Amino acid sequence: MSYTADDLQPGMLLLAEPFLEDPSFHRSVILLCEHTTAHSFGLVLNNKQEIVFDSFVDEKVLEDVPLFSGGPVDPTIMQFVHRRPDLIPDGVLIGPGIYWSGSFEVAIDKVVAGEIGFDEIKFFIGYSGWGAGQLEREVRSNAWVLHPGNDKLVFDEPHERLWRKILHAKGGDFRVLSTYPDDPNLN
Repeated sequence: MSYTADDLQPGMLLLAEPFLEDPSFHRSVILLCEHTTAHSFGLVLNNKQEIVFDSFVDEKVLEDVPLFSGGPVDPTIMQFVHRRPDLIPDGVLIGPGIYWSGSFEVAIDKVVAGEIGFDEIKFFIGYSGWGAGQLEREVRSNAWVLHPGNDKLVFDEPHERLWRKILHAKGGDFRVLSTYPDDPNLN
């Protein structure tokens, strides 16, 4: 099924077309968290960072916590998505089995206690944002391929293969796009 700008809503995945010139979004898969007439924002699911999470959180013992760059806007902001509303209160359901935000303190406590694994929660610094009508224009100009999100894609798929896997599964021309090399001149 083909999706259009009219289908934009929280929980939708935005896949950067392979020739998108903006290096911030090269082969990105963005989880759309909010979409209104005034603005849109989302989090890049497949841009894992090398920085250490515990440099952001005081007083908690956290080691080897995967941290993702949510996008180029305001890298001082930390956010998270999860699939454990039973353990993290106040999250917002944005797609099938996907919750954005909630009690950060409780989330950290549950991670430290080992009650929530990293296949159930993802932490991000920064975010991707668009002004009024900007995302719709970008979708109409084919900068983004839309795909419905779900908790399995967000939490279970390895981030390195997510972009290719979704495009390949869409079939047709998308399958062909999924095979394009990072640098077509090397093909």
